[in-house]
Amino acid sequence: MNKKISILIVDDDADLGDSLSDILEAKGCRSKFVTSGKEALSIIKEEQFDAIFLDIKMPEMNGVETLNCIKKSSPLTSVVMITAYAEDKLVEEAMIEGALKILKKPLDLNKIMSFIEKLQRLKTLLIVDDNKEFCDTLRQYIDKHSYNVSTAHSVTDGIEKYDKYQTEFLLIDMKLNGNNGLEIVNAIREAGSKSSVILMSGYADEYKSLIDDAIKNDVDHFIAKPFQISNVIEMIGDVTRKRLQEVLK
Repeated sequence: MNKKISILIVDDDADLGDSLSDILEAKGCRSKFVTSGKEALSIIKEEQFDAIFLDIKMPEMNGVETLNCIKKSSPLTSVVMITAYAEDKLVEEAMIEGALKILKKPLDLNKIMSFIEKLQRLKTLLIVDDNKEFCDTLRQYIDKHSYNVSTAHSVTDGIEKYDKYQTEFLLIDMKLNGNNGLEIVNAIREAGSKSSVILMSGYADEYKSLIDDAIKNDVDHFIAKPFQISNVIEMIGDVTRKRLQEVLK
């Protein structure tokens, strides 16, 4: 569980870009810096990034135009827009197009560091399911999105793995070798954990009341088996966006 998160910086201000890149590298990230939207679109065709810091006003291709293209090719990437202009039509357009947040220049480095720390935690994930083949398949798919993934196959194993890795996301099957996956949720909540939980089950009707209560109190989402793995990724992306926006308030 040691993958580095990757950040792309896009800004025609070379001094800002170089400085921010150095700071992120020192924080343990893998960072790249380009000075135009066209360069950014070219590089994301070849590489996957967990987040992009994107300047709004740039020559030739502005940040909103770039953002629009990024969202089409890499919809799960968190894009934070940066600008020196407090009021601007492009700022409004950026939010409409799906920017995670607009940060004003000069950048608040404490806020940037909090964002990076949260993003690093949000890239850790634990899958708990007694079907090992299912776990391996799901893990391989999620791995492609640069998550640090671990697996467990029982309630006890799940709690032990969580205690070891303190993952920010948990995907938990409701039925684990005759036991209830909610035991894991209860255990980590009692320990003070605020990690995000997605419940899974092929017995949605059987567990309906428990699922409804869990959604109200303890978990973020429920998905019924069988499901498209891309739907789980979308759920994770939805929760990630909310958690990162909280940090950038």
